[in-house]
Amino acid sequence: MTATLSHHYYHDDDVYAYECEHVFRRHWWLVGVESSLAEAGNYLALNLMKWPLVVVRDQQSKLRGYYNLCRHRAGPLVLEGTGHCRDFVCRYHGWRYACSGELLKTPGFEKGEIADPAEMGLLPVRVDSWNGMVFVCLDESAPDLETWLGDIVSIAAGYDETATMHFDGDVIKHAAANWKTYGDNSCEGYHVGMVHKALGSSMLRESVDIDCYDNGEFVGFDVSYSSGKDQSRAGKGFWIYKFPGLLLHFADYAFNAETVLPLDSNSIRLQRWFWSHADKAAANKIDTASIRPNSERVIDEDINICERVQHNLRSGVYPGGTLSARHEPGTIYFQQLVQRALSGFTEPKDSGTKG
Repeated sequence: MTATLSHHYYHDDDVYAYECEHVFRRHWWLVGVESSLAEAGNYLALNLMKWPLVVVRDQQSKLRGYYNLCRHRAGPLVLEGTGHCRDFVCRYHGWRYACSGELLKTPGFEKGEIADPAEMGLLPVRVDSWNGMVFVCLDESAPDLETWLGDIVSIAAGYDETATMHFDGDVIKHAAANWKTYGDNSCEGYHVGMVHKALGSSMLRESVDIDCYDNGEFVGFDVSYSSGKDQSRAGKGFWIYKFPGLLLHFADYAFNAETVLPLDSNSIRLQRWFWSHADKAAANKIDTASIRPNSERVIDEDINICERVQHNLRSGVYPGGTLSARHEPGTIYFQQLVQRALSGFTEPKDSGTKG
């Protein structure tokens, strides 16, 4: 018998503050796709938890990442979203920076007022790409991206790369739920029959194998679908929930990736990118047009149930429960990773019994 995490882990602001510094900073985060940063000067600006970031393709075609702030008085370089620029010009006082990070101009400052302009360049952030996706990491001591992905790299080799597929765009959703509430849900298939009626009817339950991978810290679902009326789901696939907040869904005719960005202790921002192999699917009489709508429906169903669970966790009356080694091995593993990551956190005295 495995006890669940205590409810306070899911809504306590002190837990979230600890996670920002000791969990989120130490991992890679999917923030966008390479196709949106294909040309020199293309940039993507976002808030990663509390940190303002910008990723840009410089004039030498190199991907670079920075904190989206001017070295003068912390003004924003660009507003959130995608865009194109030759240089970064601070929107507060007009300081100018090259896309490669060097300070170029300081309007109104006399020569010599800044002791060493070379030391006043943009503050860098690690950035890398894999399979057409762009990732950032705030910790210089963290492993490189492919090492962080672990066994995901070899699993992905069994499926087509995104470069050979059509990019079908993205969707952004918000949920009033803690990132761990969403993670608990995404790491098990126990809820599928109750929450996802259409998905549950198309899956062959006996062909879903769930394994936990230490090399990469993720839960993997080896999935097959029935070949009945729901032809959009025919074929095999491999689903992944990678700690702390990355979902990858490989399939014969499609691929999608989702990032789970915590906003605070009780809310998250979800962004999912979609690719499809329409020609390959058509040759096998598979219609890929419904794959994205089906996927979005599943996200909405997950959000709905997770928000209700979050409400109950925040009530403070949930005494803790029991996880099934048969039906919830992925959630057990996910919660073990959470406990390991939070091992240095000092719990509040009124937190209740820890699972």
